[in-house]
Amino acid sequence: MGVPYSVAENALRVAVEEIYQSEVRTHAVGIGRHGNSFGLHVVRNTAQILPLGAIIGPPLLDVQNVPVTYHDRHADPEPHVKVPAAGPGSPTAASLVPEQRRHNPLVCGLQLENFDDDVRTGTIAGGHIIIGTLGCFVHLNAGGTALLSNNHVVAGENRGVRGTDRIMHPGTGAFLAADQVATLTDYIAITPSPANARPAAGNVNFNAVDAGIATLHGGVAFHQAYLPSRSLAAPHGHTTAAVGDHVYKVGRTTGLTRGTITAIGAVVGPIPYAPGACWFQGTLLIEGLHGTMFSDHGDSGSAIVKDGTGEVVGLLFAGNGTDTFACPIDEVLAALHGAIA
Repeated sequence: MGVPYSVAENALRVAVEEIYQSEVRTHAVGIGRHGNSFGLHVVRNTAQILPLGAIIGPPLLDVQNVPVTYHDRHADPEPHVKVPAAGPGSPTAASLVPEQRRHNPLVCGLQLENFDDDVRTGTIAGGHIIIGTLGCFVHLNAGGTALLSNNHVVAGENRGVRGTDRIMHPGTGAFLAADQVATLTDYIAITPSPANARPAAGNVNFNAVDAGIATLHGGVAFHQAYLPSRSLAAPHGHTTAAVGDHVYKVGRTTGLTRGTITAIGAVVGPIPYAPGACWFQGTLLIEGLHGTMFSDHGDSGSAIVKDGTGEVVGLLFAGNGTDTFACPIDEVLAALHGAIA
């Protein structure tokens, strides 16, 4: 039997410490459905290769009388993608996903690249580019309109130079003035944790969001909408996600997909970022409907939208092939001082 939501919420902090300590393959612990009530939703990578001597305790059946359900996966969370700048798999190759092509005006779900970060890291010199997704547009409290995506998409995982880095759509590994649609404005720095950090040890530096914004250039046309072929309502406003909500997203890799919020308030980590292994808290977990894939590499930055209302609930930042991880949109907007346009 499950428990009331408030009971699961009160047990979550202790649960995170105990479960990460007893099962070293754990990558997320949050609050999910258990029957008609709630329990603890745990994601672990059963394919993970463990060091000799690693101690794995017996699976916990409950924590403080709150039921624990394990969901086994075969991959760790991954936040970003590198694609060839030319040839098969490149943005210039034919694709069934229209968001990978060049579009004017800009709309939600399109492909983005931080050209300057790809230059300074030698990514372009190596024949690749780092790409992600334009989530939606936001009005900044300080004035102006910006596109919203992840730090690791528009700011190079803390390497971004505010007011300088050129954001391209779609991005091809070559600088084309007509493709520069925005300039990096701000991002929330991602804080790594020490190697082998664990919540029970008190040495985890928790992040709330992976987010960044880039101010649109004057004259760049945009619509707070998706491509007409998607036949979707324009994302508008925002709300708090609840377990069981049906949602959708449009991303540059998998296009339009639909899913369900399976857990909220989750602690997720460690996830590999350039500064080091990073942990997040308050995270939303999403699974595709009927066993379908909800997201893949390159969909980072997509807006998670509540089906039926069009309200934004989250910002996609990582996935493991089955679960998708998203930052709550209210945390994102508060951190970046903006509102959905």
